[in-house]
Amino acid sequence: MERISKMLLLLFTMQSIAFILFVMTIYSSSVVTYAPLSKKDSRTYKHIKNEIRAAYTQLDVKVDVLESNRSANGIEVVVSAPISLRGRITNCTLENIQKRPGVVLLTTVNAAFLDVTVNMLLSIRRLQLCVNTTIIAEDRVVFEFLRRKSEGDPGIHVVLTDTGEVDSRAIPRKDRHAYYGFMNKRMGYTLGLLERGWDVLFSDGDLFWFRDPFPHFQGDFDMCLRGWDYPVRLQKTVFCAGFIYLRPTNATLKFVRTWVEVMRSNRRKGRVVSDQTVMNGLLHQDQPVHVDIKPLHPNLFPWGSQFFDPSWQQENYSTVVMHAANIRGHAAKEKKFKEFGLWLVNATSDDLIASD
Repeated sequence: MERISKMLLLLFTMQSIAFILFVMTIYSSSVVTYAPLSKKDSRTYKHIKNEIRAAYTQLDVKVDVLESNRSANGIEVVVSAPISLRGRITNCTLENIQKRPGVVLLTTVNAAFLDVTVNMLLSIRRLQLCVNTTIIAEDRVVFEFLRRKSEGDPGIHVVLTDTGEVDSRAIPRKDRHAYYGFMNKRMGYTLGLLERGWDVLFSDGDLFWFRDPFPHFQGDFDMCLRGWDYPVRLQKTVFCAGFIYLRPTNATLKFVRTWVEVMRSNRRKGRVVSDQTVMNGLLHQDQPVHVDIKPLHPNLFPWGSQFFDPSWQQENYSTVVMHAANIRGHAAKEKKFKEFGLWLVNATSDDLIASD
């Protein structure tokens, strides 16, 4: 009887060890950052929280607090402590940058949205991605801040706009002339880089990167961007101009030159038309030339209203980049990012500038 008891104890011990090894194997596999799930989901939040903790640990990001909170809409979310913006914006070396030759990540920012843009840059740093990044500062306040922060950082180049500084405060959307005047400058900057032979990934500041998007920019195309129709481009497909990968092909150059000229003409005539509206109008008419477009999958590159929808979250798509484009206003964007544990900045724009 004693011998049987010892054998049963040994068998139980071996099973326990096997189970522990099984769990360790799961958590040591490729890290997946899960989106928040409905409380009705059968999976435990502890499992999701552990995987996100593993993601932060693997990426060498200091997180002091990682706790589960329930939001007002009943969604269980994982909230991470914000990352202190100390030292350089990226952790990249010149050698890291040179591994992705011929590509520029371009974004623009004024002081009002500095924290939002820094949040995006920190989401990229969290993935340990190194991209040659150019930031166009639209006012001198944000230029001086970013210039100091980018000293000695081969991954960040800060340039003060040469097309007229804008108000450092948030520009209300209802002030259409000022708002679209600010937004419509973006493709002029992009054209300058394209004409120098660069591939350009233009990105608004209100995005969050979960995974490396560059594998999705492979293949034969002129421009790659998110549209409302997938996987084919229909005649009246509406595309988003806030996250767009452009190659310096003849077709792209002709298209972007016309795009920029139409916006300048509209401005001279006092017309208020967004750059995205102009872009889609030209694409629908194949003017001045047909552009080969590779559409990005909308479930991998969702807009904010889609990503933050509890029913969409239950589908558990492997989000690559989320764009909070249709979450209107700074306060609303910040609230949603914080609610879903995606706010990595530990200060407001004013605090960042004042404490530097």
